[in-house]
Formats: sequence, structure tokens, C-alpha cells
Amino acid sequence: MQYKNKFGTIDVLRKSKKFNNKTLAVSMSGGADSTILCYLLANTIQKEKLNITIQPYSGYDTWAPLDSKGVIEIVQYIQNKFPTVDIQWPISTVFNTNGALAPNDKNRFIRPLIEKLTEHGVIDIVMNGISMGPPIEIQQTFQQDPDPSVVDMRRRPGLRQWHEIERAIDSLAPFKNVDKSFIVQCYKEFGIEDLLDKTNSCILPQGNCSECWWCQEREWAINKVFYT
Repeated sequence: MQYKNKFGTIDVLRKSKKFNNKTLAVSMSGGADSTILCYLLANTIQKEKLNITIQPYSGYDTWAPLDSKGVIEIVQYIQNKFPTVDIQWPISTVFNTNGALAPNDKNRFIRPLIEKLTEHGVIDIVMNGISMGPPIEIQQTFQQDPDPSVVDMRRRPGLRQWHEIERAIDSLAPFKNVDKSFIVQCYKEFGIEDLLDKTNSCILPQGNCSECWWCQEREWAINKVFYT
């Protein structure tokens, strides 16, 4: 099913029949991207009357507990919006990074969970909500961490983290070619700003620090959609 707004166009469950009778594992961090992915999946499944189960999964870092704190409430919200869609309770793996890992290094803890769920037939297909980073000129205005190995410009060709995009398969990463302004616009057009308020992009222990790269990206997109 295609979703379009002034910031881009995506396909969710393109060639949807090949997903029928499958369980889709959706990576849910509690952030805005993964949350709207789950919402759009549920909307697509309901509208197209597909027999697809959504199985959210997450990694819970006890060092930064607010990062995934909202996942349960978010899943409940989407379940209530789409009561005819089979949305399972999240399956989580718990670990403690002590702040030593960059956000995407957490995959070393999450990957074994996915492998086990696949091995035992709990899930069939894995989807993720990774999106493209803001334009380079916008990223250059962000406050940067003094240690460039911690954070720098992300998710644009030739920049840090672009390998994630290159590895993503279009049908399994539908936000691959859009940035967070498209994501936030979806919340606005669906009238679910209250769901956006439940999400958290910050990866630091205090949550919503307004200073890390992820908080700055979120603030940029919200300002662009709601205040410009």
C-alpha cells in the first residue's frame, strides 16, 4: 500500500500477497520511526484484509531505560486503533551497555534474539523503520559530540551509517528513501500527534535531552512539519 505526503512516497507491504499468512517482526525502539511503521503496517493489513501477524521486538538497555520505556504503551495504542489486526506483545532482550556502545552497536545484542525467533518459527520476515538522515546542510547545524566516533553526520551517501541504508531491502525498510520530516508528517495527517508524544528518540539515560544527534533530528522534523 502506498503512502504519500509532501515529503515523499513509500510503499508498505509492496506485493502484499507474498506476506500473507506470515508473521512480520517489527523492530520497535520506542522512537517515532518504528512506531509509525507499526501503525502503517496495521493500517495496511486492515484495509487490505490481509492475514498477517505483527510481532514487535526490541532491545532494552538498562543503562538508558527511557529509550524503550514507551514500547508497551505504544503497542497498546496501535492495538486499540486496529482491533482486527493481530499485533502481538513485544518480545525484548535486556542488556546493559553502560553507555559504551553507539546506538547501532546494540544490534550485537538484538541479533541473537532475531536468529532464535526465526529458528523456532516465531517470525518469518524482519522489517525495520530506518529512515534517511536530514539534508547535509541541516546536519551541519547540529551540535556535534566532541568524540567523532560517538556521533557525526548520519544516513546520507558517503556519511556515517549509510551502510545501514545500503543493506536495507526496499520492501523491508519502507522509509529507506525518506527522512524524518516524512515520518512526522504521517503523524500529522493521520491525526495521531498523541502517539508521536509517546515516542522518544533520545538514547541517553535522562531521555529527551535535546542535545544528542537523535533529539536534534527529531526537533528539526517536528519544527519543519508543525511550525514552518
